[in-house]
Amino acid sequence: MTSTASPAHIAAGGRDSRYQICLLHPFDPRGRKVGGLETYLRDFITFHPVDTDILFIGVDSIGDLELGAIHRLTFRGRNFDFMPILHYSDEQAREASKTIRGSLTGQFFGAVVRHLRLIAREIRSRQCSVDLRRVEFSWLPSLLRVPFVQMLHGEGVPKLKMDSLLKKYAFVHHTGERFAVSRCEKFLCVNPHITDRIRATYPEYRDKIDTLWTWVNTNIFEVQPFPERTKPFRVAFAGRLDEFKVPPLMFKTMARLKAKLPGQVEFHYIGTSDPERFGEFAEIADITVRHGFKDAHGMAATFADMHAGILTSEFEGMPRCVLETLAVGRPVVAMHLPQLEAVIHDSQSGFLVQRSESMDEDADQLASRLLDTRELINAGAIDPAEVASSINDFTPNTQLARVFKLHKEIQNARGMTNLTAIQSASA
Repeated sequence: MTSTASPAHIAAGGRDSRYQICLLHPFDPRGRKVGGLETYLRDFITFHPVDTDILFIGVDSIGDLELGAIHRLTFRGRNFDFMPILHYSDEQAREASKTIRGSLTGQFFGAVVRHLRLIAREIRSRQCSVDLRRVEFSWLPSLLRVPFVQMLHGEGVPKLKMDSLLKKYAFVHHTGERFAVSRCEKFLCVNPHITDRIRATYPEYRDKIDTLWTWVNTNIFEVQPFPERTKPFRVAFAGRLDEFKVPPLMFKTMARLKAKLPGQVEFHYIGTSDPERFGEFAEIADITVRHGFKDAHGMAATFADMHAGILTSEFEGMPRCVLETLAVGRPVVAMHLPQLEAVIHDSQSGFLVQRSESMDEDADQLASRLLDTRELINAGAIDPAEVASSINDFTPNTQLARVFKLHKEIQNARGMTNLTAIQSASA
């Protein structure tokens, strides 16, 4: 649902003062793009408090909205104001650009510059604080002299291959990071290990650096009983097949499982990446179900038909696909990452496998743990409700609520809600 409002605001006499938050990100919440960042933004709209208004400056991925205009949209029953500044389809976004100028981030950066006067007028007239996902855009609220909260969702390490231009232009990210840490009101990291790194790098700003775990929407990802049978034994992964997620290890693991359970195992992939670009996929193509894109409800329904999830990444922030799989009551077998210790408990909600020097050895260990998981399920030793309880601290009510509280504290301290509340003039 959409209606168009004039970019300028008018006073709404007699209304109580309200909080105003601006989201700025190259994304269209109506689109088909999925991932941790995208889920954060969709949930930000879904769960924003009733005394708060949202202005989202983003991308029109469908091509049906006037650029630079304010559109009143309804998403999951919640209203917000949307100002697209760039037409960029989801299909374009899936194709990795070879240049910064041609990338979605580069195109969006140019669009911000072109629409700077309109953006400044909207943010200032509404008395917004800004919520940022990318440090590369931290210059904007600083230029406009408005407070902002910066989130760092993840980061690469030198030995990893990232399917992103940032692996080639890492200095852009690092420069933006230093600038954002120095100028933001609060700098939030997606797990304590990133928080420790940022505090050690910028000790003079350590008091404003904190951890904000990601979360799962348990209104959508609800615990479900296991399928009646474990034949076939279904293992799922959802997300992009970036190289740092080590898809070859995932496919080798499933090949080992296929050999141990001939005709009794399936691999389910939810996502839009092409697994065939990895040679290891050929051995499991016949047992793979490729679901393509699914929205949150579709993912939850698919996970309910699975027995277990798998993760082989060398690095993650806090992988949302793991939280979503666990929330449905499905154990996850994963390569060890420190942050996963908070949710994956051996024999209860899955298994963590220590990484060795050999991918073949890792694949053997993962396959063995998946077989252990299958036996535990058959024996009734894994309870979906107990699995789901492992993510009790990772819900919007415990994590996202902290972000809204931060914005309210910032705006209260600056007197930004003392003025009469403002609203968009609906057409």
